[in-house]
Amino acid sequence: MELRDLEYFLAVVDTGSLTLAARQKGLSQQALSKSLARLEGELGVLLLERTPKGVRVTRMGEALLSRARSVLGEMGQFRRDLDVALGRSSTQLALGISPAAAAGIGRHAIPRLQRLFPRLHLRVEAGVEPLFVRMLLAGEIDLAISTSASAADPQIVVSTLDHERWVVAGRLHHPVLSSARSLADLAGCDWIYGPMPDGLDGRIDRFFLQQGADPIRPRITSSSILFGLSVLTSSDLLAILPRSMVTGSNGLIGRDLADGAWTTPLTILRRRRASPSAFETALIDILSDEARRSDPMDGKEKITNA
Repeated sequence: MELRDLEYFLAVVDTGSLTLAARQKGLSQQALSKSLARLEGELGVLLLERTPKGVRVTRMGEALLSRARSVLGEMGQFRRDLDVALGRSSTQLALGISPAAAAGIGRHAIPRLQRLFPRLHLRVEAGVEPLFVRMLLAGEIDLAISTSASAADPQIVVSTLDHERWVVAGRLHHPVLSSARSLADLAGCDWIYGPMPDGLDGRIDRFFLQQGADPIRPRITSSSILFGLSVLTSSDLLAILPRSMVTGSNGLIGRDLADGAWTTPLTILRRRRASPSAFETALIDILSDEARRSDPMDGKEKITNA
């Protein structure tokens, strides 16, 4: 049995399509079909069935699925460890991190980890939880930091370290936010808004309505955190941001006008059978400490870098 046959089998399962899987792997559909036929022939069972709606995994295919993920994950990890041992790579910790976590708690935690391990080499991959699950199962990253807890794959362990509080953010000395005591005080303000994790956008809308304020109607919609931060510091627009992102940021203030109602879990995702390295254990401890440090203040107190 060849590992690439297992890899192609997983690609078909994950995409639900021979065409999409072949495109993802840079193969012709004929070559992919031959690989699947070779795997089924060697095992002596039917793994996939073609239907008008795509590809369906058989009972035997389901039985192979978790084992294939485990084998490929272990081999991916072994290859990375081998590259480090033989000097072909200096990467010793591969980390996935979501945009909100990267701009928030990650920018405080990662420098602390580097100070603790001055010779540590990091490879950091940006993304969101579904991508991290696939990368973890393939052994491409060691762990991931996310602001969502929805992973359902049995091979993935999701640990909630703490909860990230989200605040209304704006530029330092913002003419309205600086003195606001409720969401109603923000009436007439313009907003920049982006995708929210873990259903937070619905909770935000409901809280605005409960406080007698209209839900946010953004003037600018963007998924770029870097763009959003630059706009906030140079205009009177407001945004909803993680508290850890605002803490210590030059030129920004944040106010919790929702009395702690807007939170998302800060989670760590890992492969179930992977043993954590000293680097991973230290990073998890640092993240837990940073989560506690970022939320010691009264709900409506101003957060600045001054």
